Amino acid sequence: MKIWRNISCILVAAAILLTSFTSIPASATLKEDLNEVNSKISELSDQIKSYEKEAKELAAQADSISKQIAILQNEQAKLKKQIELKQAEHDQIVLEIEAVQKRINNNYEIIGYVIAQYYYNDSVSTIERIASSDNFSSFVDEEAHLSNVSDTLSQIVEENKALKVSLTQKKKRAEQILADLDAQKEQLAASEAQQQTLLTETRNNESKYNSLKSEAAKERKALEEQQQKILQEIARKYSATGITAGDPNKGGYPYSGQCPAASLNGTQYGDQWGMYICECVSYAAWKVYQQYGYMPYWGGRGNAAQWPYNARAAGYTVSSVPRAKTVGISQSGPYGHAVWVEAVSGNRVYISQYNYANEATNWLPGDYSEQWMNASAFVYIYFK
Repeated sequence: MKIWRNISCILVAAAILLTSFTSIPASATLKEDLNEVNSKISELSDQIKSYEKEAKELAAQADSISKQIAILQNEQAKLKKQIELKQAEHDQIVLEIEAVQKRINNNYEIIGYVIAQYYYNDSVSTIERIASSDNFSSFVDEEAHLSNVSDTLSQIVEENKALKVSLTQKKKRAEQILADLDAQKEQLAASEAQQQTLLTETRNNESKYNSLKSEAAKERKALEEQQQKILQEIARKYSATGITAGDPNKGGYPYSGQCPAASLNGTQYGDQWGMYICECVSYAAWKVYQQYGYMPYWGGRGNAAQWPYNARAAGYTVSSVPRAKTVGISQSGPYGHAVWVEAVSGNRVYISQYNYANEATNWLPGDYSEQWMNASAFVYIYFK
């Protein structure tokens, strides 16, 4: 059974490689410049992550505040309807009070007439009232009418007084309810204004963090451009030249005669591109140089899993589409694995590689092997 083992596919850090290169190392000045730029890029990347985190948290807070404002506005709308209903009720009570008062006033006029009649009757003797009447029957009817009118008016006046008291109490209650509703309305409006102010401040702070993120990203991009210029200068001055190919049956790798022994006994050293010999990345770098006459110097940064980032930063295409004469990168394992794509057939790729323990290498790391693989196992770096 073939087992995928990404063993020690690690790019050597530049600081270590300066003491282990057999070829001429990069100058101290260029190395120092590169380290300084790399450090700044790392710091800016951390800052950008921090700004992104702050902006996301503020955006979430703003969304929460917006929802709270929507709730307050909904409550205000409901309260407005309640106020309109209570105002209508209040206005109706006022009209009823006015009608009762008008009725009382009319009754007062009638009462005045009755009182006048009584006064007149009291000043005229009964004999005289009988004599002035057409007949005795009409006298009796008139006296009874006055008495009935007086009793009825008394009842109406008392009833109207009681009704007016009741309506006045209702009016006071309605006014109190309106006052309470107005107070609630003012309180809700104050709460909404406070939330709106908080929302504005939160959105402004979110915008500030996004601006800081944008500025940091611009600065990082400028530093990455500077980084590439330094790496290109290192490559121009100290790149591999005149390397003699090794065993053609082992990919022509110049260090094939030392593999896998170097990997097994720990005598590995850095190649011309800052990578340990007999490693997958060292072989992949050689194949790029062999094929295209140039391999970028990445300062010994990272491992196979970091090649896609390094390639993009250097302006090379990284794709999921397999292509012959490209480097395939597997993200499997903690360090990833680099291979050279010899050929493509449908969804299969034929690869050559170092440091992949399998049957062809007697299950030992640090040696050469070839095999067919599913194309989906890799992403591909086009160096041309």
